[in-house]
Amino acid sequence: MKYGIYNLEFAVYILAFLGSYLVGSIPFAYLVARWAVGIDITQYGSGNVGATNVARAVGWRYGSLVFLMDMLKGLVPVYLASRYVGVTVHPLAILCGLGAILGHVFPVYLRFQGGKAAATSFGVFIWLAPKALLIAFVTWGVFVLLTRYVSLGSIMAAVSFCVVMVTLYHEPFGQGLYLTLFSFLIALLVIIRHKENIRRLMEGTERKIGQS
Repeated sequence: MKYGIYNLEFAVYILAFLGSYLVGSIPFAYLVARWAVGIDITQYGSGNVGATNVARAVGWRYGSLVFLMDMLKGLVPVYLASRYVGVTVHPLAILCGLGAILGHVFPVYLRFQGGKAAATSFGVFIWLAPKALLIAFVTWGVFVLLTRYVSLGSIMAAVSFCVVMVTLYHEPFGQGLYLTLFSFLIALLVIIRHKENIRRLMEGTERKIGQS
């Protein structure tokens, strides 16, 4: 009986991860751009399937819509997993968050060529670590206002998020170890996904807000 319970729990974890991955894979940037003006967003601007590229190619109204939908891809699976186990920060919720983010970055529907993880990660951490997310969001806003580089704001937000996790949260390397490790992993993923932006920033060719 005990092994049967363990097998059932393992199956729940696997199915929850796969379901979250498939939800995260939904390419809202691609779909909205197709619906709005009939273009393939992968052939415009940076080619990235994300809110910023949609905003530049189609308009900020549609870019904001994509950000909201990509954010919900992260929030909904984590919320449902937390409700299922009755605990806000639980390994199952963290696993679902990981699945949703990986789905957004490597979507099965677009041959694993996806976005940069920022919006979907935002949705995941709204539920799992709202305090750290708020500070990271403020950091993003400050850097975007000062430099007009969305990419730089996202990178610095990822860095500040990690700093907050290890300084302001209770037992980050004890009781909260899983959440801390998850936070560091996603922050690293966000930065890696911005490697081309980092190169352009260093070369001085990165586009600012308002530049075509």
